[in-house]
Amino acid sequence: MNYSMASEPTTLELLEAKAPILFLLGGLLYGVGTVGLILTTYTGTPFGADTTFAALGKVLVPLGLFGLYPALVERRPYLSRAAAAVAVIPLACWSLVLVAEVLLKPTGLVTEAPGPLALAPFVGFVGLYLAFALFGVTVLLADVHPGVLVVLLLVYPAMFPLWMTVLSGVPEFVSGVFAVVVYAGIGVALRNADGSTAEAEVTADPAA
Repeated sequence: MNYSMASEPTTLELLEAKAPILFLLGGLLYGVGTVGLILTTYTGTPFGADTTFAALGKVLVPLGLFGLYPALVERRPYLSRAAAAVAVIPLACWSLVLVAEVLLKPTGLVTEAPGPLALAPFVGFVGLYLAFALFGVTVLLADVHPGVLVVLLLVYPAMFPLWMTVLSGVPEFVSGVFAVVVYAGIGVALRNADGSTAEAEVTADPAA
């Protein structure tokens, strides 16, 4: 993205520029948590930090969604604002989980999750699925991003009812692996799109 030297980029503009790395890093961290879950499943030994890594990844992914907002708001203002508003829910929930895992539990301030904190992971998951769905529809209607991004944004929430019904018996880490693939795929798609845009701008510039 090219910003005018006369003004500093806004927070949303910074998130837009960093969206690919936010999704990639979010996928990587969530992948570490998923590996810990796999180890716990097959060895019976708790990994310990898997929830922390997963929560950190789940904080970065909504931030990546916010990075999609600036390119969408001019074409689909109401829908993009609704998507951004919903994305606040998983960001807040997983931030709460992260604070509990990193600060409260190790210091003994919290030993068992109180009611609101116990619900935070589930609400965070549901909120993230809804945010992905809304952003997916917005990207589809705005037509400013590659089609693969639409597919990845929509296939992620489309799996939610399956995880809760016919796929409820599969190991929990399977959905984690699926999520990692989606997050990483979105990061790669955005990175490739940015690279293609930059290359096109250089080609179109006669002074280049």
